[in-house]
Amino acid sequence: MTRLSSATSVGYPSQMPAKRISWRRLAALLPNSIGLSLKPVTPHLRDLHLVQRRLQEDFLGCEALWTIFVAAAWSYRYRTRLRPLPSHWNTIDLVFNTLADAPRLEVLQQQLMHCDYQACSPNVVRLLTDILVDQADRVSLSSLRPCEFEELYAHLGMSPPKRSPTQIFEVRTGKGNEKGEAYARLRQENKESVRLGFYGCKLEKVYSLLNSQDFLDNGKYLELTCDINEALARSKPQAGVGGSRCGSILRCVALVEFVFQDNETSRDRKQVIIKYANTMQVSYLLMYGQSCKEYAMERQIKLMAEPARELLIWLERYHEKAISLGVGLLIVSSMAHFGSTFFRLFARTGFHVFKRGLL
Repeated sequence: MTRLSSATSVGYPSQMPAKRISWRRLAALLPNSIGLSLKPVTPHLRDLHLVQRRLQEDFLGCEALWTIFVAAAWSYRYRTRLRPLPSHWNTIDLVFNTLADAPRLEVLQQQLMHCDYQACSPNVVRLLTDILVDQADRVSLSSLRPCEFEELYAHLGMSPPKRSPTQIFEVRTGKGNEKGEAYARLRQENKESVRLGFYGCKLEKVYSLLNSQDFLDNGKYLELTCDINEALARSKPQAGVGGSRCGSILRCVALVEFVFQDNETSRDRKQVIIKYANTMQVSYLLMYGQSCKEYAMERQIKLMAEPARELLIWLERYHEKAISLGVGLLIVSSMAHFGSTFFRLFARTGFHVFKRGLL
């Protein structure tokens, strides 16, 4: 409450007591040009400030971290990909609905710069805080500039890849990361056995690879290769977040540091089998981003250069299915008239597939 000072004028004696006027009444009496703002206090304002600070420190690193999380959440294998599930989230349906309402990080950054704290719902703010702040305290991504790529290759003693990545991120572990602390102790005790390997995978696998401590349970293992180009060939493209600076179509190669302790190797000794999560740690993450148009052009060039290559690869990988397909084609073709040109070609194709499957 505010007491207005008494004013003396003709017809108004100075002995009249001043009236008490509330702030709301005063704001209603004042002109619009000098009106008082009575906006409600924004919930989660502190969380928004923390998110804004992370975006200002390394926007590209935050975008990569968010893209990795979204890819794991939208995967039909989210039960194994989204591990651990962020705190404050009990069901995957709630995560889906919140992701649908979340704006692009670039738009969010512009809104926060203009002090627009009302654009995001409380659930969106909570999810952004869990991924970009809380989990980033345990595992975060720090982006490297393109001019630093060659320095990194020289520092690691590796030859540059045939295809240069669009982004490289250094994986940093915080103090509360038990997995990182366990590996640091093991590395300190076995400095002479530290090796580097490459792991090419889909984008949806990276989240559990960085955050989960039990992603190698139940007989699972990682197969690392010493050739980064081979690892890139094993990485299948996957759609990222629309409008992301990382790219619309993404491939990932993880540079893994591990302690070699009687690990199994392949017959040609080019791959190393990792069965225990505490013996390895992802040091760098190489991302290969493309636009949808660039990806379509690349696919078209490959098909024109080697039109039957993908069919032959499928036959080699899935020879049992190829045999079944060939037998099915032969049975269907035998039901038709022998002189039909179409079914004669059908039978010839079925016999060829059947033969390739047997070989």
